[in-house]
Amino acid sequence: MKLSQLRTFLETVRRGGFAEAARSMGVSQPAITRQIQRLEHELGVRLLRRAEGPVTLTPAGSQVQLFAQQILTEYEALLERLRPFHEGVGGTLHIEASTTPGEYLAPRLLVLFAQRYPDVSCVLSISDSQKVADSLAEGRCDVGFTGIAPQRPHLTVERVATDEIVLVVPAGHPLAKRRRVRIEDLDGETLIARENGSGTMESVKRSLREAGLELPPMRTAMQLGTSHAVLQAVRAGLGVGFVTSHAINGELHDHNGARAVAISGVSLVRDLYIAYRSDRLDISVVRAFVEFTKRWAETGRN
Repeated sequence: MKLSQLRTFLETVRRGGFAEAARSMGVSQPAITRQIQRLEHELGVRLLRRAEGPVTLTPAGSQVQLFAQQILTEYEALLERLRPFHEGVGGTLHIEASTTPGEYLAPRLLVLFAQRYPDVSCVLSISDSQKVADSLAEGRCDVGFTGIAPQRPHLTVERVATDEIVLVVPAGHPLAKRRRVRIEDLDGETLIARENGSGTMESVKRSLREAGLELPPMRTAMQLGTSHAVLQAVRAGLGVGFVTSHAINGELHDHNGARAVAISGVSLVRDLYIAYRSDRLDISVVRAFVEFTKRWAETGRN
């Protein structure tokens, strides 16, 4: 049994006759007749009643019609699923990123990638670093960007950029008068924190530990989902917070009601990572994007 025979059979039923099917498919009427006869011979049953007027289905033909429709539908769906594996770069690329790379790194890369590969449709979702790792592990996205390196089996993680985290305080705060503060100067301050699972806060804590320091007791006033939201709360005088330097355009001076200050004895420069599953590289669009991102990182354009 061939797919062409099933298509011919369905078209004959749809058009109501051999001549009509032949015109629709651009072949001769005898060619249509031979296809139907071969299918009937292989199955050992009569499929169509050939009488005056439109052809009609026999009971067996009705069963074969349902089978043919299902097979051809599944075949078309299979072709669609296989399309990303073709050599041409096209299809949909699903990317999930934690907040900082999702707001400041991934969009820039996607614009450049789309210019290179116009047949690709990109979908970017923003969550936190832990959820990005979960989505990658469970196959819900193709590529992830995070501010901390996910420690998951079967994930390949590579550094592609750097980011600096800065402490921001309200412009009228006593600490705003200083360019550099000690970590103990934050004792008793009100903290505008990032959400649990945030790579920003995890990076701050790790950098402090590596410097032999830790955050002093602070009252957490609220937890917010982005550096921009933290900055807005700091500007409103609600507390102090840690944000990516991208949120203040890298400026370490007064910035619309907030000021960035350095912390003595610790570097808050961190790496940003691309993460992916190696088995997804069989998909051409995923492989192309990973290679494109790595080349971009190697040129030093970050």
